[in-house]
Amino acid sequence: MRLSAPFPVLFFASAAHGMHHILIALYATLVLVISPVWHVPYNELIALWTVGAMLIGLGSPVAGWLADRIGETKVLVLCFLGLGTAGVLCGLAKTTGQLEGALALLGLSGSIYHPVGFSWVVKHARVRGRAIAITGVAGSIGVALGPVVAAGLAQFAGWRMAFIAPGILTFAIGLVLIGFHLAGRIVDRADDHTPHAEVPHRSDMTRAFAVLALTMTITLAVYAAFGAALPKLVQLNSIAGARSIIIVGLVAGTIQLLGAAGQFAGAHFGDRSSIVRAYTITFVLLCVAFPLVAASSGWSVAIAAVLVVLVFESMAPLETLLLARYTPASRRGMVFGIRYGLSAIGTPLGVWLVARLYNPGAHFLYLFGTLTLLAALALAAVQFLPSDRVSRVVPAE
Repeated sequence: MRLSAPFPVLFFASAAHGMHHILIALYATLVLVISPVWHVPYNELIALWTVGAMLIGLGSPVAGWLADRIGETKVLVLCFLGLGTAGVLCGLAKTTGQLEGALALLGLSGSIYHPVGFSWVVKHARVRGRAIAITGVAGSIGVALGPVVAAGLAQFAGWRMAFIAPGILTFAIGLVLIGFHLAGRIVDRADDHTPHAEVPHRSDMTRAFAVLALTMTITLAVYAAFGAALPKLVQLNSIAGARSIIIVGLVAGTIQLLGAAGQFAGAHFGDRSSIVRAYTITFVLLCVAFPLVAASSGWSVAIAAVLVVLVFESMAPLETLLLARYTPASRRGMVFGIRYGLSAIGTPLGVWLVARLYNPGAHFLYLFGTLTLLAALALAAVQFLPSDRVSRVVPAE
């Protein structure tokens, strides 16, 4: 069976995506350790990530624009080196101001991967959905490992090393990518290896972008809110006892890891059936899953949380496939950048919702009620997407 894209592209794209999400996910767990050490309330510390979360979005269009002009590989190197440096600086921070600044650099460096990495993969892909799913699962594993790495290193080496060690590893992988590029083993493409069989009408492109701008902003907000709240949710419900930070990290990481299979489900339906129909179903499922989380306790919360993650993971390849369908290769970096630029609105909104709606008495009841309403709004918007019932050609294995 042929690989869905060249191995070096799949490897470095997967490594970048995985390390990106590990580093981005660290803080949501480590804040539980830093809070008692620094004697700063949880609400105040979690809010330090707001600027970094915003920069993930603000930097994405610039990163995509740059990749369209100088090539994805060079910009992806900047992603590795920037994330690695930011991780080390987070671990060396001694004040809330320094930590906020390091988190801001982490967010800015993290803005690079999604517009550049996915554009890189789509251009080289032989089977788009599968290639996107492989690199997407690497990111999902990174999200899952984030709490585990954070909790494990914090338990045995301190919270500072939980930032520093992944930062050094990420920087080192970036140096290896430089070597591959200079040796000519990775060469950027100007066009797609597998173009679409049919070219969409301009009116359909405009309508699709308008609808997706709204639905993806909502998705980014609810995903950021759920991810930021998950470690605290595990702790509040005493899942597996949750008596120590390592148990919190393991449970939260396991929930994320179990949900990673959603990437392949979304990619499968995206390659072989209507992307729009599959995308619609994901929002229906979210409208059911969030109330289930709110109404559950103990281990039932973990089960409902896995359902939420499965739905989120299936959404990711579907959104990428939709954008790739309506975007020419020469402008894909910029368009993907605009997609993740929306996280400048969605991600900090999600973090703000957690800080604002968390209540010591009601816990996350108000938060999940709000997330359900946002999912319902996105479901209504999806109905205005143009039909994608066209014949698709999936290359032979």
